[in-house]
Amino acid sequence: MLSRPDTLPSVVRRMTAGRMLLEGESVEAVAEQLHLSVQTVRRYKAIVSEGGLDALAKMGVGGRASVLDREALEWIAAALQAPARQHGFESDAWTNARLRELIEKRYGVRYSRVYIWQIATNLGLGHLLSKSRR
Repeated sequence: MLSRPDTLPSVVRRMTAGRMLLEGESVEAVAEQLHLSVQTVRRYKAIVSEGGLDALAKMGVGGRASVLDREALEWIAAALQAPARQHGFESDAWTNARLRELIEKRYGVRYSRVYIWQIATNLGLGHLLSKSRR
């Protein structure tokens, strides 16, 4: 259910860049093909040169550490799979705003709309959030 870091699009693209560099592609060609900055690809190249693809795979996925641990994410996943009404909302549909409100109420942290979508998507449940504002 929870996405593994190695399946995140940014990590897949990073590893693809590393393989392309090892196959002899130029930094500029990799940057263009994968829509990355030349600076980013140069950094990847330096990492691959030092430690190979393993070193590139060990890079973090960026951003600050989430307040939400694995247990919290599992709770959120279970909540999303139940009707929103079970959590005090007026209807069964889940929206970004409702999930945001639920997380804030339960965990005391307020995330942006974008990060709420990212949480749901990483859980493989983004399709359960309707586009409605409320």
